[in-house]
Amino acid sequence: MGDILKKIHNASVRILKEIGIRLHNQEVINLLNRNGIKVDGQTALFEEKQLMHWINKAPGRFTLYARNPDHDMFIGGDSTEYAAGYGTPTIVSLDGNRRAATLEDYITFVKLVDQSEYFNINGGILVQPCELPSIYSNPAMMYATLTHSDKCILGLPGTADEVEHIMNMGGIIFGGKEEFIKRPHIATMVSTLSPLQIDHIALQTMLVCARHKQPLIISPAPAAGTTGPIMMASNISLANAEALAAIAITQIINEGTPVVYGLQSYAADMGSGNISIGSPGYSIQAKYCAQLAKLYGLPSRTGGTNTDAKGVSVQSGYESMMSMLLACQNKVNLIIHSAGILDAFAATSYEQFIVDLEIISMIEFYLGDIETDPEDFAFDVIREVGIGGQFITTQHTLERCRKASWHPQIGLRGFLVKGSPNEQLFANIERKMQKMLDSYEKPTLPSDMLEQLYEYTVKIEGVDKSIIEAIHQREDSPSELPWKQN
Repeated sequence: MGDILKKIHNASVRILKEIGIRLHNQEVINLLNRNGIKVDGQTALFEEKQLMHWINKAPGRFTLYARNPDHDMFIGGDSTEYAAGYGTPTIVSLDGNRRAATLEDYITFVKLVDQSEYFNINGGILVQPCELPSIYSNPAMMYATLTHSDKCILGLPGTADEVEHIMNMGGIIFGGKEEFIKRPHIATMVSTLSPLQIDHIALQTMLVCARHKQPLIISPAPAAGTTGPIMMASNISLANAEALAAIAITQIINEGTPVVYGLQSYAADMGSGNISIGSPGYSIQAKYCAQLAKLYGLPSRTGGTNTDAKGVSVQSGYESMMSMLLACQNKVNLIIHSAGILDAFAATSYEQFIVDLEIISMIEFYLGDIETDPEDFAFDVIREVGIGGQFITTQHTLERCRKASWHPQIGLRGFLVKGSPNEQLFANIERKMQKMLDSYEKPTLPSDMLEQLYEYTVKIEGVDKSIIEAIHQREDSPSELPWKQN
């Protein structure tokens, strides 16, 4: 254990032993009591031995299974997987105008994620549709994801009933509840309530997901100077304490439940009190998230292309590149917020989504390093060209020019043409996005499964039929919908 990591671990253990963590759920408190954890009212206090006993029950790696096996995700080791943006209620346009996100925006992002080669997981709160009543929001988003993508599924936190409904929808898609529980299919992210609390929604989500053996992504998010102490060492220690307690609780609920260790420890803008996700302070804390996860033998999660920028700009580019490069260099296993986020998680942008895909492409090429097989040194080609020659017309170059070099899909290169460089760049972004949407093909869902999913969502969950039909109206003719044929 490195000296810094040891100090952080010791500080976290001391926090949980001497201060504890408040739990807003009596069922969880009773479970802890029965398993020998000291509880004072709503506050649980862990001894280090107890804490590590339960954390060691969590698997060090696992596979998340998609409806399409081509998108199964291995979570752990040195592998890295990406998930798109999450949780924002606002769309920002190129001119800086802001509007509330809609269900149509949600479906569009599901399609973009489905089309991108960089994502094997879809769904979650890609954006929060403003027009949906809160009671319909989670099932409608999940229904849209299940019917528009066959990738792995990012779940949705909520009350016990709401999360149970999500698990039931997963059961319909994956061969029934018994088959569904046998393997991980839906990964759900929960956050602690800093400092040192876990609220009733997070705990209910943890109870339901753990009992279904579905993975939980634990993501404490104290902001240094506001909801956490201002010094980074203490803020990381606080976040680590919350993460360790939450992971231990998942194992007490159901041993062997897959978990992902994630810290979203932020810096804070002390002028406004807002969080800052584009600063080096965030990236430093994310680096320690990756190192601490490895210390505990758990998969890791951090943010990705994070920026405080209010719109697509120079700032959104350099901040996003910094945070994503750091996450990839530290071999974070699951990077959430990998595309589209602006304004410190307050907004999402279609254009920034496309920019962030370019950033991921650049980083993957950079981290791929160089090939060193004998033919990669091309000695015979160098000898053939000789001193003072040129390589552009050689067969060797012609055969490899499309794969050996990195090529931008939106960035400007070559000759400068008339007009604004930014206007040309934005036009490339628009063309790239439209090409992705034009290429989208809705994955096939068997008609009996689709009808069962529809019946469950409308009759059991009570989602208005008009919402479900709005989800289908753009790709499906009435004749293709089984409930329209009756």
